[in-house]
Amino acid sequence: MFKSYVMIALRNLMQNKLYSLINVGGLAIGMAVFIFAGILVDYEKNHDTFFEKSDRIYTLGSLISPTAGHRENRFGTVYLALAPLLEADVPDIELTARVVEDEYLLLVGERRFYQTVKFVDKAFLKIFDFDYLVGDSGALDDPSGIVLTESMARKYFPDGNAMGKVLSISFHSKADLRVTAIIRDLPRNSHFVPTLSDTPALGALVSLDALTKMYEFKPEGDWFNISSENMTYVLLPPHLDETWLSQQAGAVYKRHASKETQVFIPGVDSRRLQDTNLLLWESVGWPVADMLELLGLLILLIAGLNYTNLATAQAFGRAREVGLRKTMGATMPQLLSQFLVESIATAMLAMLVALALLEILVPLFNDSLGKALALNYVTLLPTMVFVGLLVGLVAGSYPAYVITRAKPIDAMKNILARGPKGSLVRSCMIAAQFVFSIFMLGMVAVVFFQNEKIKEDSNIFPRSQIVTLKKAWLGDMQSRHDLLKQEVMKVPGVTAMTFSSQVPFMQQNWTFQAARNAGDMAGKVNIHRIHVEYDFLKTYDIPLIAGRDFSRDVAQDRERDDSTVINVVVNELALKYLGYSSVEAALGQTFHQVFTSDSNARERSFVIVGVVADQNFLGLQNSIKPIVFRVYPEYYEQVSIRVESQDFGTVMTHIAAVWQKVNPNHPIQVEFLDETFERGFKLYSMINMALAGFALVAITLAFIGLFGLAAFMAAGRTKEIGIRKVMGAETFQIVRLLIWQFSRPVIWGLVVALPLSFFAANRYLAFFAARIEFPVVLILAAGGLSVVLSWMIVSVHAYRVSRQKPIKALRYE
Repeated sequence: MFKSYVMIALRNLMQNKLYSLINVGGLAIGMAVFIFAGILVDYEKNHDTFFEKSDRIYTLGSLISPTAGHRENRFGTVYLALAPLLEADVPDIELTARVVEDEYLLLVGERRFYQTVKFVDKAFLKIFDFDYLVGDSGALDDPSGIVLTESMARKYFPDGNAMGKVLSISFHSKADLRVTAIIRDLPRNSHFVPTLSDTPALGALVSLDALTKMYEFKPEGDWFNISSENMTYVLLPPHLDETWLSQQAGAVYKRHASKETQVFIPGVDSRRLQDTNLLLWESVGWPVADMLELLGLLILLIAGLNYTNLATAQAFGRAREVGLRKTMGATMPQLLSQFLVESIATAMLAMLVALALLEILVPLFNDSLGKALALNYVTLLPTMVFVGLLVGLVAGSYPAYVITRAKPIDAMKNILARGPKGSLVRSCMIAAQFVFSIFMLGMVAVVFFQNEKIKEDSNIFPRSQIVTLKKAWLGDMQSRHDLLKQEVMKVPGVTAMTFSSQVPFMQQNWTFQAARNAGDMAGKVNIHRIHVEYDFLKTYDIPLIAGRDFSRDVAQDRERDDSTVINVVVNELALKYLGYSSVEAALGQTFHQVFTSDSNARERSFVIVGVVADQNFLGLQNSIKPIVFRVYPEYYEQVSIRVESQDFGTVMTHIAAVWQKVNPNHPIQVEFLDETFERGFKLYSMINMALAGFALVAITLAFIGLFGLAAFMAAGRTKEIGIRKVMGAETFQIVRLLIWQFSRPVIWGLVVALPLSFFAANRYLAFFAARIEFPVVLILAAGGLSVVLSWMIVSVHAYRVSRQKPIKALRYE
C-alpha cells in the first residue's frame, strides 16, 4: 500500500510540473533559509567551544548608569583594578586574567610591522588551552617573553625558525622581547577573531608586567581607565555559574570602588565566554541573533502556508478521483494517508533541493563575511529529515482533510463544500503571509532610508577630502609634529593639516567628569574630550555659533601638564549638561574638572571661549555626546590632511615620502575618512542586507502563495464565470469581482502589519540621534506596493480565466 502511495505521489509530481516546481521550490527556499538561520545563530552563540574549559570561563562587564550619557546599559569590560581584588576576596574563584590590547610597532631586524598586541596576566595561558606548536603555558613567566601565532611566526621569521628569536616592541620607548612559544592559529569561531574589522586574530601575547615596565602602567588600583580594548576573564569551578559570579563580583566592586566611581558604573556582572561574541550584535540595541532565528522560522511558516494553499487548490482538481475511490470502498484514513504521503514526498524532495541550496549559500556567505560556517551532516541530516517530515505532515494536513471529507456524490460531480469556514481558513493563511511580508518590506524601507540619512548627515564633515595618518605619537614623533606639518603643507593639492586625539567616526570615548562648581560631586556630569590643534575646527568645517576659535597667540588656549586654567571650545549639549541657560550666558564662564576622592590629580578649570553646534562626532549611529575641545599636543594621535586635487594618488605618494623623511622609523598608516565612516557603519549595512534578503524571500513566497489563491478562486468559480458571461458580464467586471474577493485577506494583513511595522520602526529609530521623520509614509508605501503588486498578479490570472469562452466554462462541471 505504501509503495503505491509513493508511486502515485511521484506520478502527480510529474504530471503537474508547474505546480510541482512551485511547491518544491517554495518549500526548498523556506527550509534552506530556516536551516541557514539556525546554523548561523548556533555558530554565533557557540564561539570558543574548542577551548577545553570554555564552559567554565566567564567575562566581566560593567553596568552603565543612565546618567553616564551612554546609550548602552552594559559595557563588555570592567576596571582593571577589579580582577586581583576579586581573586583575593573570593577563594572559590580558580583564576582571573586581564587583557590590555593595543596596536604597537614590532621591529624584526630592519623590518617594521604594526601588530595588535595583547598584554595579559600569566594566568591567561592557564585559562585558555592554546594548541602549542612550540613552548607551553609557562611562556609568559618571563616578562620579556612573547607568544606568536603560527601565521605571525611565518610572517616575521620566514625561515621557519622563530623560537628563541628576538624582536622589539616600540611604544614611547623600545623593549626587546624573545619568542617563547608559538601557538596554532585559532579557528574563526572565536571572540578573539574580529567580526567586522581587519584586526588580525588574537594578536601577539606579552606579559602585562612588560607593559608596566615600558609605560609605567599600573593596572592595580586603576579605577579611572576603562576601555573596550581591555577584557577580564574568570575561571570558575564546574559547580559555579555566572549568576554566582555576578553576585560575588558585584559585592567586591561595591566594597572597593569609590562612591563617585559607582555613580556612573553602579555595578558589574558576568557572562559566559560563549556569549561574549554576541556583544557586537547586541550593540545595536536589538537581540539580533534571536531575531534571525525568528525570521527563519517565519520564512518557513510562509513557505508552509504557500504549500497548503497550492495543495488545496490542486486537491480540488482530483475530486473525481477521490469520489471514485470512495465509491470503490476506500476509507477516509486510507485517503488521508495517500495525500499525506504525497505531501511528505514533496517536502522530502524540497529538503534535498534545500540541501543543495545550502551547499551553495554557505561558502558564499563565508567568503563574503570571513565566517567559518560548516554543514555538519551528522547533526544536519537528522534535523532536515525531521523538518521535512514535520512540514509535510503539517502543511499537507489541511488540503488532505478538505478533499477527503467530501461525500462521494459531491466529489463525483466535482461539487465540494466551500463554505464560509473553509474560505475563512484560506483567507487567514493568505492574510498571515501578507502580515509578515508587508512588515518586512516596511522595515527594509525604514532601515534603508535611515542608513541613507546617516550617510547624508555624515557629509557635515568633508569625508571625501580628508586623509588621516595614524600613530602620530609613536617614539619621538611628537617633537616632529611642526616639521611634518611644514613639509606636508608644501605638497601640491594639500589645503590644510591638523592634529587631534581622534577624528570623526572613530569609536573612541574619552571622557572626564566636570561640574560648574569646583568639587561639586553631586552636580558632576560626564563630558567627552577631544584634544585638537588650533586649526582643527577650520579643517573639518565645524562652524562656531558663538565666541572664537583657538589661537596660538593666547597662551591659555594651550593645555600643558601643569596647567590649571585652560580655554576650551564646547558644543551646545555640553552647555546643557553643565546647566547653562544659553550660549551667551556660557561664554567666558568657568567650569571645573571633578576628581574622585581617591585621586591625587591636579585640579583643572576650563574657560568657555567658543561654542559649536551639536554634531555627531562619533557617527550618526551613536547618540550625540557633550564635547569639550582642548588644545593638548601631548595627546595628538591622528593627523588629518585635507586634499583638494583630482590626482589623489600623486598627492598620497608625496605625503608618504614626507612621512618617510620626517619619521623613517615608523611606517606610514593611511586611512581615508570615508573608510573610517564605513568601518563604523558596517554593522548597520549588514543588518540592512540581512533584512532585505529575508524580505525578498518573504515577498516572493507570498506572491507564490497569491498565485495559488488566484488559481483556487478561478477553479472554484469557473461555472459562475461562464454564466456571468452569458448574462452579458464584461471581462473587466469579472476581473474586478475576483480581485475584490482576494482583496479581503490582503486588507486584513495590511491592517495587522501596519501597526506592527510602525511600532518596530519607532523602536529601531529610537536608537539613533538623527532619524528620518517619515516612517509612517514609508510603511504605508510598502503596504501599498505589496497590495498593488498583488492585484497585478491576480489580475493577470483573472484576466486569462475570464477570457475563456462561456461554453467551455459551462461544460467545466
